[in-house]
Amino acid sequence: MSLLLAARFARRELRAGLSVFRILIACLALGVAAIAAVGSVRSALVEGLSSEGATLLGGDAEAEFTYRFAEPTERAWLESISQKISEVVDFRSMIVVEGAQQQDYSLTQIKAVDTAYPLMGQVIIENDIGFVEALSRKNGRDGVVLERVLADRLGLELGDMLMIGIKRFRLGGILKSAPDSASDGFGLGPRTIVYKSSLEGAGLLEPGTLFSTKYRLKLEESVDLEALSVDAKNRFEKTGLRW
Repeated sequence: MSLLLAARFARRELRAGLSVFRILIACLALGVAAIAAVGSVRSALVEGLSSEGATLLGGDAEAEFTYRFAEPTERAWLESISQKISEVVDFRSMIVVEGAQQQDYSLTQIKAVDTAYPLMGQVIIENDIGFVEALSRKNGRDGVVLERVLADRLGLELGDMLMIGIKRFRLGGILKSAPDSASDGFGLGPRTIVYKSSLEGAGLLEPGTLFSTKYRLKLEESVDLEALSVDAKNRFEKTGLRW
């Protein structure tokens, strides 16, 4: 469009007065406000991830294996580069509750953790119950922590018995929040947290079980994350390790 033609259009619109530009001005103001809002949200997200990214991930870095645990050489390397390491196993299972008339079942996404978990942040349990206390062994039964929706679905109260696999457990606490829940990924059921050592004899982590294992690492502050990432991929590129 030539400048002359544009001037004609502008002169024609001005015949009706400046009132016709109110919609244009309003649209421009709305557009500028929307762009500013998006920019502010983006800046807040970037700042939040920079300051809380390690807590959301569960560590400064994470190595993940599918359908297996780390081999001794892999575990040794992970321990050599970290101050502290935590192993988390994630898989699906069924919870069974024996009632007076029938058994109740519910699918759950189990997070089996070690005593180093969580490396960063804090797991919050309802009624101010300590995380270690909730998972501890009492009355001959190891404890588990369930999300509220799962406990309500099965009609469970604190101290009630439930079965995971072929082993009985005690409901030790109701989960309010976990620092790494954002990095847990997609789950087909509400979350259950239990010590991995408590699963011995449950018949769950056996050959053929579909699970993933995550090794969360607490690193030295001065470590070069990019160089460490390249080193990990060069060492274990063909082993299925995801860094």
